[in-house]
Amino acid sequence: MMSTISFLTMEDILFIHEQEIQKAGGDSGVREEQTIQACVDAPKASFDSDYLNDLFEMAASYIICLAIRHPFIDGNKRTALASALTFLYLNGYEVEESYDLELADLILDFLSKDIFKKDLAMHLKGNAIKR
Repeated sequence: MMSTISFLTMEDILFIHEQEIQKAGGDSGVREEQTIQACVDAPKASFDSDYLNDLFEMAASYIICLAIRHPFIDGNKRTALASALTFLYLNGYEVEESYDLELADLILDFLSKDIFKKDLAMHLKGNAIKR
C-alpha cells in the first residue's frame, strides 16, 4: 500500500530554480515546462499501488531527471540538488555534507557516469538525519 509521501509540484521546482538563480546567478529561463512536469512525475513511479523506489531513490530521481534533461537555461544541477534536498526535508530528513561541495561533486560524478542512481540514493541515505 502507498504511504503518504510529500512530493514536489511544478510550482515547487520553479520556485526552487528561481531561488537558485537569485543566489548564484544565471538566466532564469525555462526551456521546456513539459520536461519539468516529467521530472515532477518521475519519483512517483508505482506499480500495483506500491512505489517502485524508496524515499532516497525518489530523491535521486529528482536529481537525475533535472540534471540530465536540462529543462532550464541555467542552474539545472543546482535546482536538481536543491529539489532532492527539499523533497527529503519535506519527508522528515536533512542531509549532512562533510564538505561544502560534496553533493555537487556527487552530481558531477553521476553525469560523468562514475556513479549510478543507486549510488546517489545510498549517499543521500547514508548522510541523512531524521528530523
